[in-house]
Amino acid sequence: MERRRSAWRALVVGCLALLVGCSSPPEEKILQDFFRAARMRDDTTLGNIATVSFNPGTDGVVQRFEVVEIGEERRRPLPLREYAEALERARAADAEFTERKRAYQTANLAAIDRIMKAEAANRSIAPADRAVKAAWDKWVADTAVHTKAVSDAQYQLNANTGIAELSLARAGAAVDVRQLDGELISKDVRIRATVRPPEGSPVERSYRVRMQRVEMKDSQGQTLSGRWIVTSIEPEET
Repeated sequence: MERRRSAWRALVVGCLALLVGCSSPPEEKILQDFFRAARMRDDTTLGNIATVSFNPGTDGVVQRFEVVEIGEERRRPLPLREYAEALERARAADAEFTERKRAYQTANLAAIDRIMKAEAANRSIAPADRAVKAAWDKWVADTAVHTKAVSDAQYQLNANTGIAELSLARAGAAVDVRQLDGELISKDVRIRATVRPPEGSPVERSYRVRMQRVEMKDSQGQTLSGRWIVTSIEPEET
């Protein structure tokens, strides 16, 4: 009886080892979906799993591939709520500045009009208007500063929300990622692929694929774990 039990345990362990050895890493499934959608020009599917494509007309068609190496995960802070608050502060400061600028312009409209006409005609500014010109020049320069502050804050928010929204996208669950803070997780996957170019015979090529996902915290402190998204694929020297 004991011998049968030992044989049974050995059989179970062997089967489990076989299953583990034959199982594919999750990165392989992600890439299979990516290359299949690229091959079929399925932009809808690609838009759900990647921020990049692999154009059959220029990049060719991946016929098969193997994962060569999976790099370590790298993390960096992704404070989207902080970025959103920074944008609101920049907008509020710009709105307050614009009101003060408009009030000054209204109070000195006649002098500003004379200054603009004199500059357009390449004439000297009247002595009585020089103080207003200096002040108005500063208002104009400060306008550019405020405009840039809003633009920079908007860019920082937009550049980081896209991957978060895509990574956290779930059927029927809309998440305002601008109210979340967390981390952006990245890893590089090296693959060797057989690629059929737009013209010619299939060739062997190596690529480095970057995958990214987010882990964010909601207002209750609950962790929201996003799925991996393909964000870059670059050829490597073979």
